[in-house]
Amino acid sequence: MLVDQSGMAKGVLAHGEQKSIQTDRVVLIPGPDDEQADIRWIYQAFVKEDRSEAEIAAILNARGVKTDFGREWTRATIHQILTNEKYIGNNVYHRTSFKLKRRHVRNPPEKWIRAEGAWPGVVDADVFQAAQGIILARSRRFTDLEMLAALKCILDLHGKVTSVLIDEEVDLPSSAAFRHRFGTLVSAYARIGYTPPADLGFIEINRWIRSTHPELVESVADSLRGVGAGVEMDDSRNVLRVNGEIRVSVSLCRHLNTGGGFSRWIINLDQAKRPDITIAARLTSANDSIRDYYLLPSIDVAAGKLRLAEANGICLDGYRFDDLSHFFHLAERAYVGRDS
Repeated sequence: MLVDQSGMAKGVLAHGEQKSIQTDRVVLIPGPDDEQADIRWIYQAFVKEDRSEAEIAAILNARGVKTDFGREWTRATIHQILTNEKYIGNNVYHRTSFKLKRRHVRNPPEKWIRAEGAWPGVVDADVFQAAQGIILARSRRFTDLEMLAALKCILDLHGKVTSVLIDEEVDLPSSAAFRHRFGTLVSAYARIGYTPPADLGFIEINRWIRSTHPELVESVADSLRGVGAGVEMDDSRNVLRVNGEIRVSVSLCRHLNTGGGFSRWIINLDQAKRPDITIAARLTSANDSIRDYYLLPSIDVAAGKLRLAEANGICLDGYRFDDLSHFFHLAERAYVGRDS
């Protein structure tokens, strides 16, 4: 919802729309009435009708109801709805932390920042708490051997193991719990003697990049605000508008090895969003941390895709930096007094 400087509503923004007046603000509000009704029904079915997440997903799919991404429902998506405080109006953040050139970490619940009543709730707080009680009552601490035995049962039943099959099991921890316990799903699979038909290392790296990218964007935004710059984020949370003047795109670039063993990085310059500067963070050879940064101005680098090597010549490496302090210095405001 777009609101003016006094907090008066000016209208709901459509997908991709942004505010155009610097004094305006954007606040979150509940979604369409039909989607709110679906959310309330999910809680009703779970709490009062004693239906499982899998049963609820099957009913919604039978009705032809799709998720907000236009996909079919799964047990995992229903479980996420039943455990997310946003449906009672609470905004919970700082679940993870990420410092530049460091791996992101998951913060314990006591370090989370919670803004209660940030927007009108979709479900009653009592119903939400009842759902949490049901989920907590059926949960328990699994040992490593119990988790691996359950994984082996999935393998024996389906002939394979995937994160989807794990998440669809009602009485098992989620696939995320297996990653947390054993490092990666591939490591857990190896413990039961299962070798996936495809290289899941690529998938695990993709998952790490997807989870790390928003943390990097938020870290850049926080650092900009720390030097006094104004920062706004577009709907995709991929482009920052700095000081109301320049648009900055932030991307993570995977390390690749050529057939000859040489390092390469592909930088996709997002022409559709028309950023003035692209911050391209190149990953290390293990693809688990940031190696360096390229600050690429669109006025000089117009190609849609760049292929970087270890050394690229002054025309490109002139934009390479070990950290983003130079960029933050450029964004810092200088206050100039008037002569009396």
